[in-house]
Parts: sequence; C-alpha cells; structure tokens
Amino acid sequence: MLTNSKQTDNKKKELLAKIISLITGNFVWVLVILVTIIASIITPVFFSIANLHNLLVTSTVLGLLVLGESIVLLTGNFDNSLEATLMFSAMVAAWLTVDHTYASGLLLNSIWGVLALLVVGALIGAINGFSVGYIGMQPFITTFATTVIITGLSILMTGGAILTPFQKDFTILGRAMVGPLPLSGLVTIGLYVVVHIILKYTPIGRSFYVVGSNLEAAKALGINVKKTQMVAFIIAGVLAAIAGWILGGRLNSASSQMSTGQLFLAYGAAVIGGVKLGGGEGKAFGMFGGVVLISAISTLMNLAQVDPYVIRATTGVVILLAMLVDTIRSGEFLRARN
Repeated sequence: MLTNSKQTDNKKKELLAKIISLITGNFVWVLVILVTIIASIITPVFFSIANLHNLLVTSTVLGLLVLGESIVLLTGNFDNSLEATLMFSAMVAAWLTVDHTYASGLLLNSIWGVLALLVVGALIGAINGFSVGYIGMQPFITTFATTVIITGLSILMTGGAILTPFQKDFTILGRAMVGPLPLSGLVTIGLYVVVHIILKYTPIGRSFYVVGSNLEAAKALGINVKKTQMVAFIIAGVLAAIAGWILGGRLNSASSQMSTGQLFLAYGAAVIGGVKLGGGEGKAFGMFGGVVLISAISTLMNLAQVDPYVIRATTGVVILLAMLVDTIRSGEFLRARN
C-alpha cells in the first residue's frame, strides 16, 4: 500500500513538473491569452474580423524584424541595422523603378526592384557578418555604425525625398488579399514555419544554437563559427528586406523615415518570446508569440484610445520587462542578489 501511495505521489509530482515546464516554456502564450481576455472585456470590438485583419497586417513588419533579430541573437550577436536595412532596401527598389525627380530614371520592371531589394538586404547582412564573424568586430557597435552609414546613403541618394508611387506589381505583397486574409500575413507566417524547420531539422540551424551557447564547443565539434555567424546575419538582412518590400508596398512609397521605433520592439518581442540575449536559446513558436503579444497590446491600447505618449511609455515598460525576463532566465538576477 505504501509503495502504491509513493508511486501515485511520484506520478502527481511528475505531472505537476510537466505542467509547470509547459507553462514556463510557453509563458509568452500565457500572456497572450491574458491580454486577449482583458481585451475582450475592455473592448469587444477587439475580436471583430476587421480588427483581427488589421492586427495581422500591422504585425507583419515587426514579425519579420523579430525573426531576423532572433536568428542573430541565437548565435550570441546583435544586429542594430535591421530597421535601416528595411528602409534602405525599399528605397533602392524605389530608386530603380519609380518615376520621380530623385530616382534613377531607369523605370525598371518591378521584378528588378524586388531582386535589388533582396540583394541589398543580403549584402548588408554579409558586410555585418564578415565584420563580426571574420574580423571579430563588436556586433552591437558595428551594426549601429552600419545603420548610420546606410541611413546617410539613403538621404544622399534621394535628397531626403519620398519616392512614390511604386509600380502596381511591387505593391502586391503589401496589399493583396487571399480570401479574407492579407497576403503579407500569410507570407510572414510561412516564413516562421520555414525558420522553425531550419532551426530544428537542419545542420545550420543546430549550429546557430551551438555557436550561441559555447564557441569553444562549437569549434571542437568542427562547426565553422565564422561562416555560421555570417549566414545568420545574411538571413536577417534578407528578412528585413522582405519587411521593406511589404511596408513599401503597403505605403506605396519609400523614404528614410518609413520605419522608426520597430527595432527595440523587435528585441523586446524576441526576448519575451524566449530568445536569450546571450545566445543559444529560442524557438520560432516563442518568437511568434512575442510578436502577437506586443501587437495585441498595441492594438488594445489604440482601440481603447489611450494617449499616444502613454503607448510609447508602455512600449518602454515592455522592453524593460523583456530585459528582466532575460536576466531571470539567465540566472544573473540570483547572482546579483547574492
């Protein structure tokens, strides 16, 4: 009898441990559920088809920046140039294709604009990756310098003008619908699925985790650390360029001010979604949860007609919360107390 009782207690403890592990491992989705419950009470219109459609549309750009930043974070690095990459890649595409005083005047077909956009994103990522991986430059300052350079180039290239309108073909990704759903949202979700597969089932994906967790272990396993870091930056640059394609198409224009304030939200969403700032930890499902959470909070406050300055302050609180979560997760909180 005592043996059976102990076995029952052990099973209960194991079940409780699994439940706790499930909740802590997917804590961001617990927060998403709480926010949606609060939203349904404060403003029932939150769950209207129109608002859910708007939520999906507006979260795509942030979603791609989070995905790109998270991949770089997995390798233990930072990329502060993603928002500038978004802007510059869209401006290069516009410069080649639109009919404007400050454009090239070439009026190339949209497909060339898209190809140029993707190449620019990959090139900026390659420059960052080479500087960090092969030269050994500090990633935070290096990518900040890249931001300053390409922002200056964009203003020099166009005189600070807004380039508009894009050719209709270029705007499809940012504006088209597939039934009731925006194409941009479906593409973003699809890219999260692709990244999930890469991270979980491919050698390069597993290498991101190993490099971010322990450089010496990665070298001992024969992983090309420099190449792995460079690939991460290139993927991030391409994802930022796709975000530029979506946003440029949605706005039907490109300018040096087309995206501001998204980068630190991307950091916050990534960390709240389970990505460790020190590298080596994070899943695509959690990253997506971070995007949903921040987008839901922002949408809720807009629907509740909260003062824009309060929304900005709340954004800062979310970022601080993300840093606290990362500190607790990494064990630094306990070490600091001791």
